[in-house]
Amino acid sequence: IAARGGALIDPMCGSATLLLEAAMMVADIAPALGRKRFGFEYLRGYNEQQWQAILSDARGRGERGRVAQLPEIRGYDADPKVIRVAQNNIARIGLEKVVRVSCKPLAELTRPTHRPLPLGLVVCNPPYGERLGEKESLGYLYRQLGEKILAEFAGWQAAIFTSDLDLGRATGLRSHKRYALFNGAIAASLLLFDLRDNELRGSVEAETVLEPVPTSLSEGARMFANRLRKNRKRLSKWVKREQVECYRLYDADMPEYAVAVDIYAAQVHVAEYQAPRGVNPEAASRRLDEVRAALPQALAVPPESIVYKQRCRQRGVGQYEKQAARTELLSVNEGRAKLLVNLHDYLDTGLFLDHRPLRLRIGREADGKDFLNLFCYTGSASVHAALGGARSTTSVDMSNTYINWLRKNLANNGLDETRNILVKADCLRWLEQAQGRYDLIFLDPPSFSNSKAMEDSFDVQRDHPDLVRATMAVLRESGQLYFSTNRRGFKLDTALQDEFCCEDITATTLDPDFQRNRKIHCCWVIRRCTSP
Repeated sequence: IAARGGALIDPMCGSATLLLEAAMMVADIAPALGRKRFGFEYLRGYNEQQWQAILSDARGRGERGRVAQLPEIRGYDADPKVIRVAQNNIARIGLEKVVRVSCKPLAELTRPTHRPLPLGLVVCNPPYGERLGEKESLGYLYRQLGEKILAEFAGWQAAIFTSDLDLGRATGLRSHKRYALFNGAIAASLLLFDLRDNELRGSVEAETVLEPVPTSLSEGARMFANRLRKNRKRLSKWVKREQVECYRLYDADMPEYAVAVDIYAAQVHVAEYQAPRGVNPEAASRRLDEVRAALPQALAVPPESIVYKQRCRQRGVGQYEKQAARTELLSVNEGRAKLLVNLHDYLDTGLFLDHRPLRLRIGREADGKDFLNLFCYTGSASVHAALGGARSTTSVDMSNTYINWLRKNLANNGLDETRNILVKADCLRWLEQAQGRYDLIFLDPPSFSNSKAMEDSFDVQRDHPDLVRATMAVLRESGQLYFSTNRRGFKLDTALQDEFCCEDITATTLDPDFQRNRKIHCCWVIRRCTSP
């Protein structure tokens, strides 16, 4: 490839090891050429004159190679600290004019456009379980890698070095050759891909083409499948334009099929609403069977990629109770954030999809501000604020599970806890003692809670006036509070509206996937009123 002028790109270059080895190969620079001493110099029979002749020849070839016309060699990494290490390594070998690296996350990977590059090789040693995090949280990273290199580098070759073939398969690409190698003591594989003849497998995309639903399905299942396809077509332009990876595809649009269908990258999450009294249990069970039959065919996904749950329209802490114990975390992208979701263990996944526009808004407004996230859940809004340039974030929740989940979310985005403070506490009691002041606050309390960790029960309709006032007490004069609730029939206290400037922004916080259910939540931005 290099002999034909092809380029080399490493989208996760780390300290630039692969890039430097490749550059030294094409520049004819011998390995360890800069080394001062070798062990063989102390062996009997060592001939200093012969060695100096060999060394002189190697140095000459290396010098000629450095000034030759070399192919494009570039690397990227999301971590600026790692990029600085890579730059130092490149400088030590003297290849600054040959190997170029820059800070860029995988989500922003594109083919260089400064000159035509019709031929090249994408090489990558992505993280895998032995080196970074758990395997379950890396599947989507590999999936995104496959999507990116196929979309941006069509016609090229690709090589992925991994210790886990399942992660290699998660790219969705077909490998035409595999070499068994070792990464130190770790058994690994080098997977080769021809991007001239490849396509992704198993993605759940918002497509515009409606394939006919197989007639083997029952009439009801065909109706349900057709509704899924129509919804997917309706959302397709928005999904592609905004690069949305997680969205609601269906929410009991047909009352007899009372399920919510959510897309999480290549996975599908289905929550069955509990049938109301008076509905024949056998009929409800039959309709769920039709849902199970229709989904894999309508969305072109394998059945094992679909997760089913049953939920009640609950109040209180029931929605957060654990259902299983698989602890599988999937990393998904939302704007600049990489968020971890759990599709199996809880009724909720760790990411409230209806709050997507508000999280993105917080990310846009957080630059240089101190951000407070009360009842923070898994802290996705805090991650957006931190990535948006917040001076600090403080996240408060009384659940150990969700504080630890937030800790993983921060790490998944390369954020530490120096400026991102995690507090396990009852938000009501914490506000009574809070000393800090904040420019931007997100307040999303539960509708009802009587957790043992709380001194008293909490009802958002009854208690929100005191809660909002306590929160406004820690808001800086020019700051703003986003207050949201999913309580059906909620009414904002009129005294609060007289005391503060309260603007209902609910309509602006609903994306196209929630336009059919405009009562999914209510949201206000609350500020101190300024004198005329």
